[in-house]
Amino acid sequence: MLDTADVTRQFIETIIEIIGRKTSQEYAAVTIQNLVKKLQLTYPFLREIEIKNTRSLEMEGSVSVKDALNTIAAKDVGRALKELVTKIMISFGKTAGYFFIRETREKIGIEYDRFLLKTMNVDLSLMQSTLIVENKSINILEIQKSDVIRRFLKVLLEAVEKQTSKSFAIACLKQHIDKLRQSYPFLDFILINDIRYTFGPEEIVVQQQVNTIELQDLGKALTSILQETDKTLTDLGRNSIASDLKIHLTFEYLTRLKEMGVTITSQGIGFNAVFTHVIKTLIDVIGKTSSENNAIFLVNSFLRKIDMKYDFIQLIKVEPATKQGELYHIIIGGNLDTINETDARRAIHLLLESITESLGEKISDEFIQKFKNSLDKKYLLKIEEMGINFHMIELHEAMSTKIE
Repeated sequence: MLDTADVTRQFIETIIEIIGRKTSQEYAAVTIQNLVKKLQLTYPFLREIEIKNTRSLEMEGSVSVKDALNTIAAKDVGRALKELVTKIMISFGKTAGYFFIRETREKIGIEYDRFLLKTMNVDLSLMQSTLIVENKSINILEIQKSDVIRRFLKVLLEAVEKQTSKSFAIACLKQHIDKLRQSYPFLDFILINDIRYTFGPEEIVVQQQVNTIELQDLGKALTSILQETDKTLTDLGRNSIASDLKIHLTFEYLTRLKEMGVTITSQGIGFNAVFTHVIKTLIDVIGKTSSENNAIFLVNSFLRKIDMKYDFIQLIKVEPATKQGELYHIIIGGNLDTINETDARRAIHLLLESITESLGEKISDEFIQKFKNSLDKKYLLKIEEMGINFHMIELHEAMSTKIE
């Protein structure tokens, strides 16, 4: 059973780990330690938190929180943690702060995130959304080409590192840029630094001269870098990085990249296949807690409710097996590949949200996680790339339960 002390410890350890990957674990621990000490003037109960100084890269157990913190109102502790996050965001800047909150929410895990939200009033999703709204106030036309390239390459580097290592990611990106210099000489204006050894201020340096290059030429170069990097990862048996890029690049940068002719999308997966696999997975997961026929009946029921809002859903139905040993059939009576991505995303989101709400609190708590674990990886990546936000579906269900 989680309590305030456990969640606070996990929250701070997660923050240290995330910051430590960009700098060093020792630097991260000292930085958070100093911020917590400053906040103790306002929140004396933060003295119950100890962050140990260590030069070891293994940070497990570096944070200890006394049980006495459990005697403090959970929302007061939550208020202190939100202020801690705000101070970190200020030091990172708005764009980096957005990535920091997102990574914290993803890494800390759903149980801790739910406790933070329901008990401590720390809504990481809301903080992230607030940053998105603030960032959208930026005038897209004010973002220079050099800024777009820097951000694109930075996110690309982090996406590769996530599946491999920092050393591999840096070497991979350097190799592909060097290979493409002959075709795109202006790539000489781009430098990739390993700041762990060079101690430079930036990993990605883009000189201002690239602002004189034609948009389409820059777009062709970035597309080539993306394709080469994606191929390297898939050849190694890793996943396409298209989903990560779309998630971590903000609206403004995606817009500017589109102007350059850079399209970030997974190839070869149409909406016919996406809906087929989503529905199959829903039936399989629901069927494990009831029966296959009940699962088919439930999915068909919600498809019929949704088709009043999205006409193309009328083309989809599931026919149960008629004889023992036969399989059920998912029938799509048309070509869904012609629909737009926004409608496809909203329909899938509504289907998942509606079914989750109908299952009851005990089952729905784990349903989305089971769905994600059961859905074939390439289709999971595809619907995440489309913008399906599983956290918001879980949050919607949690809030609905709370209101009831």
